[in-house]
Amino acid sequence: MSLPGFFDRLEQACPAGSARTIALEPGQVLFRQGDDPPGLLFLTDGQVELVRHTDAGRRVRIHTARKDETFAEASIFADHCHCDAVAAAPSNLRLLPRRLALRAFEARPDLANVFSLHLAQSLMKARRLLELRAITPLTERALARLSDLADAEGALPPEMSLMSIAADLDVTAPALYRAIAVLEQRGQLTRPERGRVRLLSDQSHQTAQSAKPGGRS
Repeated sequence: MSLPGFFDRLEQACPAGSARTIALEPGQVLFRQGDDPPGLLFLTDGQVELVRHTDAGRRVRIHTARKDETFAEASIFADHCHCDAVAAAPSNLRLLPRRLALRAFEARPDLANVFSLHLAQSLMKARRLLELRAITPLTERALARLSDLADAEGALPPEMSLMSIAADLDVTAPALYRAIAVLEQRGQLTRPERGRVRLLSDQSHQTAQSAKPGGRS
């Protein structure tokens, strides 16, 4: 969750000195799937990948936490962590112990309401990713995701990489690049510089919004 001052207000509702700081190097694991939940986490800078391992042995990235966001929030209500958390860049975070965070929510219904709204929005985003992954062919799936992320001028957020988008769509980076090349040939996007794309018209947004899971290949 990225919400100005939320973690600060929650920390103020806890005893002084409750939160501790943690520094991670790239590739360092914060917690593993199955571990006891550490508490509520706030990323002050860097990037942390949340990765789930399926029963079939697949490794699925379910979220990327970025600067000024809380992450793995639902774990404070769980008996164990449902994913790994691995630093994708040098990262610094603050950790508020689970029991203190829950106690603060009981004492501050206003903060609990904000937190509940965030969890609901996160669920909707997760469902959207599942919907996107069902769209075929990949060109339409990629166009739908790019349209979700682009601003009114067709530009993607500066921090959003194509590698991250490939992970969102559960495809390899080369497969996404091939789909982007097709969309460029169609005149639906341009590549102004290496690793960046820009949608060219409202038509691409309309196409993405009308894309349905199980479309024609």
